[in-house]
Amino acid sequence: MTKFKPISGEKFTKIIDFLTENNIDFLMINNSEETRSPNMQYLTGHPQDATAFVTQKGETYLLPWDISLANKYAVVDEIFDVQNFDKSYMKFLQYFLSEKIKKNKATVGVPSSYSFGSYLMFKNHAPQLEFFTEPQKVSNLLGDLRTTKSPQELDFLREAANIGNKTIPEIEKFALNATDETENDLSILVRKKMIDMGAIDVAFDALVGNTNRSHNIHCYPLASTEKFALPGLALIDYGANYEGYRSDITVPISFGELNDKQKEIRELTRKAYDAAIAILEVGVPLWKVHEAAVNEIEKAGHNMPHSLGHGIGLATHDAPYVSAKPKDPMSLQYWKEVKAENGMVFTIEPGVYVEGEGGQRLENDVIIWNDKVEVITKSRFITVP
Repeated sequence: MTKFKPISGEKFTKIIDFLTENNIDFLMINNSEETRSPNMQYLTGHPQDATAFVTQKGETYLLPWDISLANKYAVVDEIFDVQNFDKSYMKFLQYFLSEKIKKNKATVGVPSSYSFGSYLMFKNHAPQLEFFTEPQKVSNLLGDLRTTKSPQELDFLREAANIGNKTIPEIEKFALNATDETENDLSILVRKKMIDMGAIDVAFDALVGNTNRSHNIHCYPLASTEKFALPGLALIDYGANYEGYRSDITVPISFGELNDKQKEIRELTRKAYDAAIAILEVGVPLWKVHEAAVNEIEKAGHNMPHSLGHGIGLATHDAPYVSAKPKDPMSLQYWKEVKAENGMVFTIEPGVYVEGEGGQRLENDVIIWNDKVEVITKSRFITVP
């Protein structure tokens, strides 16, 4: 990986403006096993466990778990070693408040994913710290900033997509020649091929479902010891991680002669995908793209139990979300209509799932750029006679 902080100066200014307008002294972002956050790498360039601080003055500080890793990747004003504070996070916080914020009472903004346990710890041990009472606004701000990507981010995403694309012929070859090979065998193959092609890792552990398991949206276990090439409908959902940026692809596969219900599942998935791509253009609300796909599925008497798509970037599931407009008042309170615009990168992944018959999902990644829609991954239906 290279040393790279994704957020632009213009977008960083929006954070400072938000802090100022809401009388927030600093923003605090945590990335740990308990709560993974793409905002850490987005704001600081640091790819691993740490706590980041952004002050109203525009200063950035980092308290990492691994100081050597932070020195290698982080792009911040100052990196602190917790060893210098007797390995005490709270001792560092007291230092930070007195020496960097320099206020008797300070207000901190955290995203809505911040744990209640951490909140209580601060309330008990740092009584001079007040929490901004609308954390969802913090999350919405950061999500909005990550919704559109810079040219450098788009380059990374294109390469992640390219690695995923070059893996599709390997998947087809596996399917055409499979006899007793298992779902796990395909998962392992895909991981190895993508890393050999330059991925730093997989974007996520591949979801591999034969005809017995493909009706699950996300099957469990993600891949199994079951034979993959059973007659019927199967799929693999996988992606590459390139420089921290992800691709996300689902390849639908059929084995042997399908019955009428299975043929319908396959054809409905195709129609829903085509309907979504047909309506997608700059300025179209994303909920309407979701609706176009769902309408094709529902008029045939089926339903789609998930959103049509999601943004991809430093997280496999990122902003924006290609989903239905909420109907309940509580969700509508924080919802806002998002329209397709230049710099967005997201998936289109309609699926139809019927227990006992199997499921199909066709997923590709799209970029909106120069007022055009570009499908950057090349998933397709694979048929094995």
